[in-house]
Amino acid sequence: MTSENIQKYENYKVQFKRLNRAMKEQFYLEAIFITYAILEDRTESILRYEGNDIKPKGDRKPGITQKLNKIKTIAREKKSLPNKYFNEELIDRIMSWKNDRDRMIHALLKQQLSTEELRQIAEEGKLAVRELCNKANNYKRAVERRGF
Repeated sequence: MTSENIQKYENYKVQFKRLNRAMKEQFYLEAIFITYAILEDRTESILRYEGNDIKPKGDRKPGITQKLNKIKTIAREKKSLPNKYFNEELIDRIMSWKNDRDRMIHALLKQQLSTEELRQIAEEGKLAVRELCNKANNYKRAVERRGF
Protein backbone atom coordinates (compact mmCIF):
# COMPACT_ATOMS: atom_id res chain seq x y z
CA MET A 1 0.00 0.00 0.00
CA THR A 2 1.43 3.37 -0.97
CA SER A 3 1.71 6.24 1.49
CA GLU A 4 -1.02 8.04 -0.49
CA ASN A 5 -3.35 5.05 -0.06
CA ILE A 6 -2.53 4.82 3.65
CA GLN A 7 -3.34 8.50 4.07
CA LYS A 8 -6.60 8.14 2.16
CA TYR A 9 -7.56 5.14 4.30
CA GLU A 10 -6.84 7.15 7.47
CA ASN A 11 -8.86 10.08 6.13
CA TYR A 12 -11.80 7.77 5.46
CA LYS A 13 -11.67 6.41 8.99
CA VAL A 14 -11.71 9.96 10.38
CA GLN A 15 -14.57 11.06 8.14
CA PHE A 16 -16.72 8.03 8.97
CA LYS A 17 -16.17 8.74 12.67
CA ARG A 18 -17.17 12.36 12.07
CA LEU A 19 -20.21 11.22 10.10
CA ASN A 20 -21.33 8.92 12.92
CA ARG A 21 -20.72 11.62 15.53
CA ALA A 22 -22.58 14.23 13.46
CA MET A 23 -25.58 11.91 13.20
CA LYS A 24 -25.50 11.13 16.92
CA GLU A 25 -25.25 14.81 17.85
CA GLN A 26 -27.92 15.75 15.30
CA PHE A 27 -25.52 17.86 13.22
CA TYR A 28 -27.33 16.84 10.07
CA LEU A 29 -25.88 19.49 7.77
CA GLU A 30 -22.37 18.33 8.67
CA ALA A 31 -23.40 14.72 8.07
CA ILE A 32 -24.82 15.63 4.66
CA PHE A 33 -21.67 17.53 3.75
CA ILE A 34 -19.40 14.60 4.70
CA THR A 35 -21.64 12.11 2.89
CA TYR A 36 -21.52 14.15 -0.31
CA ALA A 37 -17.72 14.40 -0.17
CA ILE A 38 -17.38 10.64 0.27
CA LEU A 39 -19.81 9.94 -2.58
CA GLU A 40 -17.84 12.28 -4.88
CA ASP A 41 -14.61 10.49 -4.05
CA ARG A 42 -16.01 6.96 -4.34
CA THR A 43 -17.64 7.59 -7.71
CA GLU A 44 -14.37 9.02 -9.03
CA SER A 45 -12.46 5.98 -7.74
CA ILE A 46 -14.93 3.53 -9.27
CA LEU A 47 -14.43 5.11 -12.67
CA ARG A 48 -10.67 5.16 -12.24
CA TYR A 49 -10.60 1.41 -11.40
CA GLU A 50 -12.41 0.68 -14.64
CA GLY A 51 -10.22 3.07 -16.62
CA ASN A 52 -13.20 5.30 -17.35
CA ASP A 53 -12.14 8.63 -15.94
CA ILE A 54 -14.35 11.47 -17.07
CA LYS A 55 -12.26 14.25 -18.50
CA PRO A 56 -12.84 17.78 -17.22
CA LYS A 57 -14.43 20.29 -19.53
CA GLY A 58 -12.21 23.31 -19.38
CA ASP A 59 -11.28 23.96 -15.77
CA ARG A 60 -14.48 22.37 -14.35
CA LYS A 61 -14.14 18.95 -12.80
CA PRO A 62 -16.92 16.48 -13.56
CA GLY A 63 -19.61 16.50 -10.89
CA ILE A 64 -21.26 13.62 -9.15
CA THR A 65 -24.13 13.58 -11.66
CA GLN A 66 -21.76 12.95 -14.57
CA LYS A 67 -19.89 10.29 -12.57
CA LEU A 68 -23.08 8.48 -11.55
CA ASN A 69 -24.37 8.55 -15.14
CA LYS A 70 -21.09 7.11 -16.40
CA ILE A 71 -21.16 4.32 -13.78
CA LYS A 72 -24.75 3.56 -14.73
CA THR A 73 -23.78 3.36 -18.41
CA ILE A 74 -20.83 1.01 -17.92
CA ALA A 75 -22.84 -1.14 -15.48
CA ARG A 76 -25.57 -1.72 -18.09
CA GLU A 77 -23.27 -4.05 -19.99
CA LYS A 78 -24.55 -7.39 -18.69
CA LYS A 79 -21.21 -9.20 -18.83
CA SER A 80 -19.19 -6.36 -17.36
CA LEU A 81 -17.66 -6.38 -13.91
CA PRO A 82 -19.39 -3.10 -12.93
CA ASN A 83 -22.74 -4.76 -13.68
CA LYS A 84 -22.11 -7.18 -10.82
CA TYR A 85 -21.58 -4.39 -8.27
CA PHE A 86 -23.47 -1.27 -9.33
CA ASN A 87 -27.13 -1.87 -10.12
CA GLU A 88 -29.38 0.88 -11.43
CA GLU A 89 -31.43 0.91 -8.23
CA LEU A 90 -28.39 1.91 -6.17
CA ILE A 91 -27.27 4.57 -8.65
CA ASP A 92 -30.82 5.95 -8.91
CA ARG A 93 -31.12 6.06 -5.11
CA ILE A 94 -27.85 7.99 -4.84
CA MET A 95 -28.97 10.36 -7.60
CA SER A 96 -32.28 10.92 -5.82
CA TRP A 97 -30.43 11.60 -2.55
CA LYS A 98 -28.14 14.06 -4.35
CA ASN A 99 -31.18 15.87 -5.78
CA ASP A 100 -32.77 16.07 -2.30
CA ARG A 101 -29.48 17.36 -0.92
CA ASP A 102 -29.21 19.98 -3.68
CA ARG A 103 -32.79 21.12 -3.11
CA MET A 104 -32.13 21.38 0.62
CA ILE A 105 -28.90 23.35 0.15
CA HIS A 106 -30.61 25.82 -2.17
CA ALA A 107 -33.56 26.18 0.21
CA LEU A 108 -31.50 26.78 3.36
CA LEU A 109 -32.07 30.52 3.41
CA LYS A 110 -35.28 30.61 1.39
CA GLN A 111 -37.51 28.38 3.45
CA GLN A 112 -37.66 26.78 6.83
CA LEU A 113 -36.39 23.23 6.84
CA SER A 114 -37.45 20.94 9.62
CA THR A 115 -34.92 19.02 11.65
CA GLU A 116 -36.82 15.88 10.68
CA GLU A 117 -36.35 16.61 6.98
CA LEU A 118 -32.62 17.20 7.48
CA ARG A 119 -32.37 14.01 9.58
CA GLN A 120 -34.08 11.99 6.87
CA ILE A 121 -31.75 13.29 4.14
CA ALA A 122 -28.73 12.64 6.36
CA GLU A 123 -29.89 9.10 7.20
CA GLU A 124 -30.58 8.21 3.59
CA GLY A 125 -27.18 9.57 2.59
CA LYS A 126 -25.41 7.61 5.30
CA LEU A 127 -27.04 4.37 4.14
CA ALA A 128 -26.23 5.08 0.49
CA VAL A 129 -22.61 5.97 1.20
CA ARG A 130 -22.07 2.81 3.24
CA GLU A 131 -23.52 0.65 0.49
CA LEU A 132 -21.54 2.39 -2.25
CA CYS A 133 -18.31 2.16 -0.25
CA ASN A 134 -18.81 -1.56 0.36
CA LYS A 135 -19.55 -2.20 -3.31
CA ALA A 136 -16.64 0.01 -4.43
CA ASN A 137 -14.23 -1.89 -2.17
CA ASN A 138 -15.47 -5.26 -3.45
CA TYR A 139 -15.29 -3.98 -7.01
CA LYS A 140 -11.72 -2.73 -6.52
CA ARG A 141 -10.65 -6.15 -5.22
CA ALA A 142 -12.33 -7.86 -8.19
CA VAL A 143 -10.57 -5.51 -10.65
CA GLU A 144 -7.24 -6.20 -8.95
CA ARG A 145 -7.84 -9.98 -9.11
CA ARG A 146 -8.54 -9.74 -12.83
CA GLY A 147 -5.36 -7.77 -13.32
CA PHE A 148 -6.94 -4.71 -14.94
